[in-house]
Amino acid sequence: MRAIAGSILAATLTLVASAASAGAVADLYRGGAFGLPWSASPAAIEAKYPGGKWSNDEAGRRMYCAASRQPLLKLPHQTRELCFIIGTDGTLAAAAARMEPSLPALLAVVNRSRTNFGDFDAVKRDQNAIQSASTAMLWTKDRPYIVQVKSINDTDGAPKEVTFAVADEQNLYSEGAASVSHRPTTASR
Repeated sequence: MRAIAGSILAATLTLVASAASAGAVADLYRGGAFGLPWSASPAAIEAKYPGGKWSNDEAGRRMYCAASRQPLLKLPHQTRELCFIIGTDGTLAAAAARMEPSLPALLAVVNRSRTNFGDFDAVKRDQNAIQSASTAMLWTKDRPYIVQVKSINDTDGAPKEVTFAVADEQNLYSEGAASVSHRPTTASR
């Protein structure tokens, strides 16, 4: 009887493990993001998403943003804007979808990302405030491909900005992130 129970447990764990890795970040984004390959030039990005504007992100990298309403991760919440960051090699390094700044949109994106990629393994927070003004959850296991879900919050804690980003330059979002563990710990006695 124990042998049968052990076999059933092993089969169940194998199914759970394969389901979690079936939606791995690398499997979904190895070829690129939002219809663009990682080798896309700035001109190719503009051709795919015309009418946007060039600026620099907070780290000074070239960034192109264009309005775009499309589904994200097969959710009913649509993107409002797509932003594309140019990497050190002059090609697409990251793509970010700005969503409606709402708690339902944030929760939907976080939950779908956890379903697709498993638990996030790193986090970045604004440590200069009692209540964090920003939080980013990162999936870094498939480096160099990184997924980040970030919210920037108002003083009441409500999201002002919700973004889903994917990058193929591993340090683009993960620099300064703290590793997290989802393993239970035992209480000290």
